[in-house]
Amino acid sequence: MKVLGLRGVDIEPGFGEPARHPDDRVYWPIYELARDLRIPVYLMSGPTTPDPRFNDPAGLARVAAAFPDLPLVVYHGYWPNVQQAIGLAFRYENVHLVPDMYIFQPGSQFYVQAANRFLADQLLFGSSYTFRPIRQSIDDFLVLGFDEAVLDKVLYANAARLLSLG
Repeated sequence: MKVLGLRGVDIEPGFGEPARHPDDRVYWPIYELARDLRIPVYLMSGPTTPDPRFNDPAGLARVAAAFPDLPLVVYHGYWPNVQQAIGLAFRYENVHLVPDMYIFQPGSQFYVQAANRFLADQLLFGSSYTFRPIRQSIDDFLVLGFDEAVLDKVLYANAARLLSLG
């Protein structure tokens, strides 16, 4: 990681063969190494998981509790399990959600409401490029109803902090 200058590690538990939950002990050495290197772990979630049982935030709660100093960043924000994902992030401040293109789907207004209240430091923008044009994602994102003070965090500051960009 250090030699290549990488800023995190990505795992996709529900997409593997065999599919696993994020709290499967096979991932524990990765979590330990990432914690020791002080880098985030990125996890894929979402409705395209081959088996929807693997798009459940419950397993990540055990990881977040076991590794409170490890930033956990979840792509697709566990959509459509939006409220469960927000509840997980509410309980564990090391859990970060990137709803990306799913923030434009039904039920996703809860991400915006949560960011405007308590989740501002744990929500990140994702463009979903190549699935959506970047400009369209930005323009659509800006009219979702985020408070002005929240936008800078969600669009830049949170990612800069997680990636140690200074």
